[in-house]
Amino acid sequence: MKRSKTLITQALSTLKGNIERTGDPLGFKHTYWTEWTNGLGLPKGGKTVLLTARMYQMLPYVIQTTDMVASIKPLLAIKGFGKALSMGNRLAGETVIRLKAIGAKEIKARGTRVLKGIVAALNGVGEHPAYLYEAEPYSGVLLYDLGLEEDIAPHINKVYELLKGHGVEEVIAVDPHTTFMMKEIYPKYIENYDIRVKHYLEILSEGKGDLGDVSHKDLPKEFVMHDSCVMTRDLGIVENVRKLAPNMGIKLLEPENTKLDTACCGGPVEYAFADLSRQISSIRIQELARICKDIIVTCPICLINLMKYEADLGVRIWDMGEILHVALTDRFS
Repeated sequence: MKRSKTLITQALSTLKGNIERTGDPLGFKHTYWTEWTNGLGLPKGGKTVLLTARMYQMLPYVIQTTDMVASIKPLLAIKGFGKALSMGNRLAGETVIRLKAIGAKEIKARGTRVLKGIVAALNGVGEHPAYLYEAEPYSGVLLYDLGLEEDIAPHINKVYELLKGHGVEEVIAVDPHTTFMMKEIYPKYIENYDIRVKHYLEILSEGKGDLGDVSHKDLPKEFVMHDSCVMTRDLGIVENVRKLAPNMGIKLLEPENTKLDTACCGGPVEYAFADLSRQISSIRIQELARICKDIIVTCPICLINLMKYEADLGVRIWDMGEILHVALTDRFS
C-alpha cells in the first residue's frame, strides 16, 4: 500500500509539474500534435477552431509513459527514488518517451485517421473550422479528472487568454473530456466566459450533409456501442451516433450497460491507478465482446483503454472518427 501511495503521489506531482512547466501533460517542449494536418490545408486561425487539445496525438506517448511507470514501481521502495524520477522526467523524459513511442505506429495512425475523419465529416455538413497548429493548447482536463482542481485555475486562464488572443469565438472539440472541461468547468473560473463550445458529433447530428455509406466499404456492418461516461452522463450526448449510424449503413448493437447506464472503460485513472484501470477495463471489454467483436467508441481514453485487449479477445476498437474517415475517404483526402 505504501508503495502504491508513493507511486500515485509521484505520478500526480509529475503531471502537475509538466503542465506548469510546459503546458503539456507529458511535459514535452516540442510540438507533436500538428503532423496529422498534413495535406488538409486547414486555415491557421479563425473565429471557429477545431480543438483537438492534443488528446489523440498523445496516445502513443501515454502508452509508453504508463508502461515506464509500471516498470519502475518496485524501485519506489528505494529511498529518494521518487525525487530522482521527477528529475529524470524533466531532464530526459521527452527524449526517452519519444524514442520508445516510435514503434507505436498503429495507435498513431488511428489517431490521425480519427482527426482526418472528423474534419472530413465537418466539411461534409458545411463546417470548415480553422486550426491553431503549434499554438493549440491542452485543456488541462487531467488535472481536473485526477482531483487536482486547486491547480487548474492558472492553466485555464492561460488557455482562455490564448484563445481570445487568436480571436476564437467558437470551439469544436473532438473528445468528450475536453468538451466537458471547456463547456462546464472553464466558466466557473472565467468571469463572463464567452467561448461557444460544441462536440463535433453535436454538429454532425444537426447537419444535413452526406457522411457517406459504408455498405460498400471494407468495414463491418454491425458494431456494439460503448458510450463514454463523460459524453453521456456529463454532456448528455447520447443519441448522436445512434442517429448518424443508420444513415451510414451501420447497425448498432447495445450492450447490457449502455447510454446513461454505460460502464467505465477504466480511464482516465490509468495514469495514477494502473492496476485499478486494468480491472475495470477488463470487465467492460468482456461485456462488449460478448455482443460483437467490432466496438465503436467516441473518446481517445476509451480507445486506448479498450484496444489493449484486441489481440487476446479478437476484437477491434473503432473510434467514430476512424469510421468517418473510411466512409469519406473517396471524397476527402
